Amino acid sequence: MLLLSMTQKEFIQNVLIIEIEDIVNKHQYLSFGIITAGIELLGILIESPKNSFWIRDKSSSRFNNAIGDLFPAEYHQYKKLLYEELRCGMNHAILPKANIALSERKHGDKNLSYKNNQLVLVAEDFFEDYKKACEKVIDMLDKGTIKNRFSLNLV
Repeated sequence: MLLLSMTQKEFIQNVLIIEIEDIVNKHQYLSFGIITAGIELLGILIESPKNSFWIRDKSSSRFNNAIGDLFPAEYHQYKKLLYEELRCGMNHAILPKANIALSERKHGDKNLSYKNNQLVLVAEDFFEDYKKACEKVIDMLDKGTIKNRFSLNLV
């Protein structure tokens, strides 16, 4: 999809939700890396607007803040693990690190459970919680509790 102009809300709806959901439905494994990048972006959007998008050494705090502020409480104890083992592994090498196991609903695994000493993430369940986090950010934008940080003008 080529988008010539998009507001932040439209970007969240069309890219962070609709396009990523399509990836989850077709490419569950790859969806984990894209979702974790999206989580980091959500962390940027909810932080103080004085910080630049591209400021270095903020990835961990942005990701952890998004998990803490936007995700269900069950995720909060796993913030560090999700950042270091899932986000960093998938976004730097397209592999989760040793303490994370990736699954799909069809395998019958429970999201945020442990199997063979690994935290199990189920693609569809992880996406549903991520989608709710995106919707919380949209609600914050609508209520004016956070400000628009960008609009896209692509050619």
